[in-house]
Amino acid sequence: MSRVIHVASKEEWQSRLAESRSFGGKAVLVDFTAKWCGPCQRIAPIYDKLSVENPELTFLKVDVDELQDVAAECGVSAMPTFMGFFNGERVDVIVGADLQKINALITTLNSKVGAGAGQKLGGEAVGAEDSAEARRARLLAAAEGRNKAAYC
Repeated sequence: MSRVIHVASKEEWQSRLAESRSFGGKAVLVDFTAKWCGPCQRIAPIYDKLSVENPELTFLKVDVDELQDVAAECGVSAMPTFMGFFNGERVDVIVGADLQKINALITTLNSKVGAGAGQKLGGEAVGAEDSAEARRARLLAAAEGRNKAAYC
């Protein structure tokens, strides 16, 4: 029996992503699909089976015709598109029904499950002091370091 959740509204989409930021870091795999898309229909039963085989992940399905604003917000331009999220942050995007890549993304997401609340993919703890300004400063410092290394 499939565990795939069909997202019915933009509000539900936002709620599901917000939920993924809690409970110790949840991993979510999203299938952006369309009823008219042949590859989408062929991969659908496999996606359903994967949802049963990976109960620690949340499997979502978004119909791009029903939720055009969500698809646009996520930058979906081809179907099927699969996106993996951990702690509400996008991990990877797969365009097309490439089962090998989907399985690799599931493996990555499974390795992150249970990392704990407040963990990012790199294992860096996120605290209240981690403001937008602090994150921006770290990103700028990292970018400057890469630029200096490139010219050395």
